Amino acid sequence: MKLFNLICEFLAKLKQNPSQFRRSETEKEAEQISLETQREKNFIICNGEQFPIEWDDVILFDSPAGFSLPKNCYKKAKNERVPTMFVSHWDACLSSKSCFNILKKRKLSVHFLIDNDGTIYQIMDCNDIGYHAGNWKVNTKSVGVEISNAYYPKYQNIYRSEGFGPRPTWKGMKVHGRTLEPFLGFYPWQEQAFQALTKALHNAYDIPLETPMKDNAAITTVVPEVVAGTFKGVINHYHITKRKIDCAGFDLDEVLAEII
Repeated sequence: MKLFNLICEFLAKLKQNPSQFRRSETEKEAEQISLETQREKNFIICNGEQFPIEWDDVILFDSPAGFSLPKNCYKKAKNERVPTMFVSHWDACLSSKSCFNILKKRKLSVHFLIDNDGTIYQIMDCNDIGYHAGNWKVNTKSVGVEISNAYYPKYQNIYRSEGFGPRPTWKGMKVHGRTLEPFLGFYPWQEQAFQALTKALHNAYDIPLETPMKDNAAITTVVPEVVAGTFKGVINHYHITKRKIDCAGFDLDEVLAEII
């Protein structure tokens, strides 16, 4: 009887002022959407948990606008992982979406993508093991990011036509003891997104804000401690193997020094 009376009371209120009821429900829905948007923009996911990131444009793998890798592209860790390295790559693609499609097709994986406009896509949980380093010891100890950059200057006009503006052109960059031909670098906002992501991973896993150095200069070739999986800090892909040159010209020592 009590339940019946409550239902009658609810229907009476709805009949008396339906517009007020709709406004109330709309406000509740807007509040829920706001909370969901906040979650998508201000967190990354590590072992199923949310960790804050100081960057507005973050899209998670469980978002309708996100990218989520199929399970055959990575390995689920049996236990909770504690990564000790953060590995930067450039994707040699025109966009993060293109990079994601290639990763999926080749059954490869990386945890994050940084697009041309600075949007960070997390495409797998940081606790899962990605196939990005070409070295199993590094894969098991690391989190990886692909920064969108097609590399070759011939693609500059495409970036202009897409409204991103011209990319910086990096000249005289050396890696593995040789000087590279001029190539396209990163947009400033991509570097800023990388810094925000690095800081978030540092806070989540205590990954040191350090990169391989010798005589106060950044090392631009393979580092044995990295190859062995014992280095702790932030590295470029070329620190792992001489077969890779990414991310030549990306001075991690300077980048990390700017992180507050």
